[in-house]
Amino acid sequence: MANGSHCMYFVKRKKRFCRMTVGEGKNYCGEHQLNIADSDDTGDRRVKCPLDPTHTCYQSKLTKHLNVCNAKRELDAQPAFIVKGTNLDEETIVASPHVPLSQLDESVLETVIRKIHSAYNKLPDFSQAILQHDVLKSKLRDDTCGNNVRKHLLQNASLLGHLEQAGLVQDNTCFIEFGAGKALLTYWLGQIIKDKSNSCVLLVDRSSHRHKSDNKLRKEDNRLAIKRVRADIADLRLNQIVEIQPIKYKVGIAKHLCGTATDLAIRCLAKSMNNEPKVDVRGLVLAFCCHHKCEYSSYVGREYLRQCDFTANEFSVLCSIVSWATCGSCLKSNVKPQYDSTVHNNVSWSSKLDERELIGRKAKTLLNWGRLSFLQSIGFQAELFYYTSTDVSLENMCIVATRES
Repeated sequence: MANGSHCMYFVKRKKRFCRMTVGEGKNYCGEHQLNIADSDDTGDRRVKCPLDPTHTCYQSKLTKHLNVCNAKRELDAQPAFIVKGTNLDEETIVASPHVPLSQLDESVLETVIRKIHSAYNKLPDFSQAILQHDVLKSKLRDDTCGNNVRKHLLQNASLLGHLEQAGLVQDNTCFIEFGAGKALLTYWLGQIIKDKSNSCVLLVDRSSHRHKSDNKLRKEDNRLAIKRVRADIADLRLNQIVEIQPIKYKVGIAKHLCGTATDLAIRCLAKSMNNEPKVDVRGLVLAFCCHHKCEYSSYVGREYLRQCDFTANEFSVLCSIVSWATCGSCLKSNVKPQYDSTVHNNVSWSSKLDERELIGRKAKTLLNWGRLSFLQSIGFQAELFYYTSTDVSLENMCIVATRES
């Protein structure tokens, strides 16, 4: 039970009263005053802080609070290339919230699947282009590499092969790795471009990783400039990063950039081409991942999906279906039918999973094609490739796009 000196607000989550002390003559602390009434006895209202709505202050003290708020200090300390939401779409998008497929009306699911088949049948065939690169040959022959490490090396080798085959490895180029993580892709890229004149690498990631690979690259005897920035891609303005401005050409790269981050990376590159000082983006090589995490508000291929008769409300259904492409294989190896274990039913169960996996892969391809369509609309020549085999990675499609000045 609360006493007179402590807040009388009952915190349901903790199953107890708030333990904050209160002012003389008050029943609630400052934070919980907002939950109980619009104002205290003096008529002074609690309002949410405009800089950080997770906390409140009295309206009469708002001006003073904004000068000392911790959120303001963080904003003031941010570099010029961080602008909140700069790569988000300015168009107001209203889409229905995500609903699990199990809770959807069957007719809705059937409609979306029918549209997937119809749109996919209009697409061209995609070639499998599993490339290698000389820079990784000796490492791939190393017997001490485990299976998991080898899979990443094979993917890196193919992506770097596509980068070079597209003519994007040249002098006076800044390579921007989005979602860099530990910078393993950049390390091997560094071995290729370390002798190129006036070249650099920009690593972008919103998390703070141990910079093992980029530090290793820095210690090696080369002329390559390396910069890492910690930023959400949604807030990144490439043309405001002073260190890369003297470099003439820019090329975007990424391996397994999750869901909406892929669309934000494409938007980031596209906007940098139009904002001053304009950035000369010569191309990009992106390997896709986690399509189920895509968001309609940031997805760049909305116009293509509209042409395929998909509605905004069907986008979340489409993103749920893509998971069939990767979870089907796990089910076939780990899940047994609960009803009858005869040979006939096992075949039926496997066939059903194969069909779902195929639909999921078609849905993934449509989302990837929407990105390709967007890049073509802004002046890029783009292709989709299966850059590695499914036994190496189920997320085995990449996009290679190039653009003349």
